[in-house]
Amino acid sequence: MMDKKWEMVPNNAVRVTDRYYDEAMHLDIKNMLLLDYDRLLAGFRETAGLIAGMDSLQIKAFMKSKERYGGMWEDGLIGGHTLGHVLTALSQAMGNPALNENERIEVEKKLDYILEALRQCQEYTRDTSYEGYIFGAVMPTKEFRDNPALQFDNVEKGLCELFTQSWVPWYTMHKIMTGLCVGFRIAKKDLALKIANDLGMWIANRTEGWTEDVRKTVIGIEYGGMNDCLYELYQINRKLAHKGDKRAYPSYERFEAAAHSFDEEALFEKILSGKENALNNVHANTTIPKFIGALARYETDNSQERYLEYAKSFWDLVVTKHTYVTGGNSENEHFGEDNVLDLERTHVNNETCNTYNMLKFSRRLFAATGDKKYLDYFERTLINAIMASQNHDTGFTTYFQPMATGYFKVFNTLEGNFWCCTGTGYENFTKLNEGIYYKGNGCIAVGVCLSSVYQGDDYSIEQSCDFTNSDIARIKITPDSGKVVDDDLLLRIPSWVRNRAEITINGHEYEAQEHDGFWMIPSEKISDGAEITLKLPMGITCENLPDGKDAYAFCYGPYVLSARLGNAKMRTTTHGVAVSVPVPGEKNVDSDTLKITSEKSVSDFITNIDKYLVRKGDLMEFELLGTSRNLTFTTHYNQYTESYGIYWKFFSCV
Repeated sequence: MMDKKWEMVPNNAVRVTDRYYDEAMHLDIKNMLLLDYDRLLAGFRETAGLIAGMDSLQIKAFMKSKERYGGMWEDGLIGGHTLGHVLTALSQAMGNPALNENERIEVEKKLDYILEALRQCQEYTRDTSYEGYIFGAVMPTKEFRDNPALQFDNVEKGLCELFTQSWVPWYTMHKIMTGLCVGFRIAKKDLALKIANDLGMWIANRTEGWTEDVRKTVIGIEYGGMNDCLYELYQINRKLAHKGDKRAYPSYERFEAAAHSFDEEALFEKILSGKENALNNVHANTTIPKFIGALARYETDNSQERYLEYAKSFWDLVVTKHTYVTGGNSENEHFGEDNVLDLERTHVNNETCNTYNMLKFSRRLFAATGDKKYLDYFERTLINAIMASQNHDTGFTTYFQPMATGYFKVFNTLEGNFWCCTGTGYENFTKLNEGIYYKGNGCIAVGVCLSSVYQGDDYSIEQSCDFTNSDIARIKITPDSGKVVDDDLLLRIPSWVRNRAEITINGHEYEAQEHDGFWMIPSEKISDGAEITLKLPMGITCENLPDGKDAYAFCYGPYVLSARLGNAKMRTTTHGVAVSVPVPGEKNVDSDTLKITSEKSVSDFITNIDKYLVRKGDLMEFELLGTSRNLTFTTHYNQYTESYGIYWKFFSCV
């Protein structure tokens, strides 16, 4: 394993040039700019107005006569979570060099408008018992209007009925705080830090008043990644303080203590123990951020090595025993028993929030450990779950991605469906430039083969590749004027490479040393610049499920393949009684079982799959032959107009 101390390069240093990815980002930006920000801010203004003692007419005027978006989410007790996500997404966009100038101007206007509005709301709390508090949820009764922080009081009492008492307010607070931290860290907005610090003190004052029993009650109810975002706020302030920067909050150490209040050691130890079925019936998106927070404690203090072990053990458990071929996980938002995946293939698998969080987790675990497996997972999941979560015509995104054969993807809309995954969807496509390049230890690591440009302090790296058309990746390294490249270059060896890869440097074949899953090219080979070519042979690989030995999915290189099943029976229905989410209502196939007609056994068929899953010319389409039904497979990431089938069950009568 390579030495630790890796860091992702800054967002503004990387531009993704892959056309499909670039289009995805611009669609996302377009949709975010169409949102009515006064509607997203309406709840925050109402909360502040009540705290300030405004009457109903004054509050309505302060809200600009706007109402929250509908659909049971933003106009419910979880209201305000979307604004937190949008804060993060806009801030990431500010750090993304792929924006054009008009987009950048409009994004900054929206970001500044939100921050100024939130600061105005926060100012209304001065010299009150709510000082620093901002929140956007509805207040359905006089009791709530008399106490705008009542949700948090109710959580401390264990009262959590979604519509009358509390709907995971700490989860929502996590989204808001994270957006503010990213607003400072990436978008360089000082106002974001001022708001975050004052909000952080409201949180610290609250956590410092908890008894241990109250703390246990609070962390027994979904709280998102409150530990993660508070450790981040602490790290930001600590870094400023060490530089003597006056922007650091004077008593910033309290943020670290508040973060630790949300560390759930009993759960962490349970996972580390390796207990069987430890995640059965556990809400997935409640749990993943808790372990990102455990990793954040280690990132904050490297002496806390046990917290790194907590994070690593949880990641291993999720990826090895609860994850589908796309990199997604969960059924109906929950984990099941270990290695039970085939039985849980339905129309409500692979919640997008989970995928978003697992990618965040993986990037940071690689930085902490240097272990290549985190990048292998990151690449597969970015392509086959995140890119697969977007309708590439509209830019809208999924809540679930069905793993049962014969269903289709359902996407949000501009005016409604402000699900948790709508917010993460906005975030996902403004940070497609994250996790590609890492710096550390006198090295630059290329973690993912993706067309992009990295501009460092002394040199640039340009990647050009499109594995749907060619198995060749080209990497051009160019020193800045008067500079040399003094970093060694590490190239991740993709897990999907078939046979022997070939490397050339400036037209000459090169035998690169392998180092913990990376090809290493020393700085002296590239000090004056170089053009490197990688030939990465691809082919069909097959993956089955632990509880379905004859249920297989197929990949070509890094791409999960899914069968085209047409657009018949593409009607939606409502999923969930309390929380409404549209989902596919009907399969368009009677069965996902295929009889093998070409081999004596399933094993023989899979062994010889190259004979039976055959690429059609230069197209990314593959014809399945030798079975009772001929099917056409294609890259799953751009399957968004029809039903599909990833997993198929095979049997032989011989």
